[in-house]
Amino acid sequence: MSLQIGSIKGIGIRLHFTLVIAFAILVWTISTYFMPQYVPDLSQTDYWFLGIVSTVLLFFAILLHELSHSLMSQRYNIPVKSITLFIFGGVSDISKEPKSPHKEFAIAIVGPITSFLISGIFAVLLFLLNGFEFTSIENIQLTKTEAILFYGVLINLMLGIFNMVPAFPLDGGRILRSILVKLTGNFFRATKIATTVGIIFSYLFMGVGAVSLFTGNTIGGLWLVILGWFLNNGVKSYQYYFELQHMLQDVSAKNVMNPHVITIKSSFNVEDALAYFQMHLKSELPVVDDDGNSILLGMIKNTDALKIQENQRNTINVKEIMIPKNNLIVCKTDEKMDEAFMQMIKKRQGKIFVCDIHDRLLGVISKTDLLTIASERQEYFQSTN
Repeated sequence: MSLQIGSIKGIGIRLHFTLVIAFAILVWTISTYFMPQYVPDLSQTDYWFLGIVSTVLLFFAILLHELSHSLMSQRYNIPVKSITLFIFGGVSDISKEPKSPHKEFAIAIVGPITSFLISGIFAVLLFLLNGFEFTSIENIQLTKTEAILFYGVLINLMLGIFNMVPAFPLDGGRILRSILVKLTGNFFRATKIATTVGIIFSYLFMGVGAVSLFTGNTIGGLWLVILGWFLNNGVKSYQYYFELQHMLQDVSAKNVMNPHVITIKSSFNVEDALAYFQMHLKSELPVVDDDGNSILLGMIKNTDALKIQENQRNTINVKEIMIPKNNLIVCKTDEKMDEAFMQMIKKRQGKIFVCDIHDRLLGVISKTDLLTIASERQEYFQSTN
């Protein structure tokens, strides 16, 4: 669940609901533990104000970090749908992974560079404000403005360093993979190594976090455990889907599609469609033209049809509530299934529609079809090794 608040260069900016939790935790942490060390003797209201301002600046910096990835992707003609800020930072919805090591390196490295640049800008502003001379970090005494700038220096420096850790899928892990691809020329092998390193680092984070918890560093230890757990889940999920995608790289749509497709004509009304759903026990069906050419126009879901009030079902046409073809996953018969499979995962759709050059519907491929083929091929290669 996320809310789009705007767009930059055609890239949607979205806020995930978990951002509320992260915002509250960060404001509390900054106002309770960070600010009192450097700006003593303030009221609780002042500390909360400093915490809120610092947290807003942090998420703005994360947005710039992710935006740098997205803009670099666009530079290489890789579409980016959106940037989502959530409890653990941000993520760019990049349409496909660059197979070129040069492109992946550039897209990955620009994020940490952006964080280091932001940290440097805060440092320059802090220096211009009062020279900022100190002997040790524990003895710093700052004004409110200086404390916010100081936090900006530290947090963006930490953000840049953290993302350089060679743990996939962090930026450092992608940088590691790009280097391995350059050295070995094998994208699959490089990914296996990078994801394995990512899993090792995830357990390392959780281990260090657990030790920190038992030695009294509750906040830092808890964040490390959570980050390690999140990283572990992320890399294992990526590894699973990547291996499935690899199994499908030589599979063409024509070899897996089901040519026996039940369709609904565009002239049907919602009541007709519901009767069709009940007759064929389908939850979604493709919508085609009325001329007998089987031109794919879109897809209608049973759940969408049921939302229409009964007294309106005779007057509303399926074209009015269908998902248009442009929002579906459509491919040609000779297209490989690896990229199409990843589109299914990203778009959370369960069907691929196979059409000819005239948009005539030739067949349908379900996620189950692809998972079955990938599993069978995986078992075969395991049995031959």
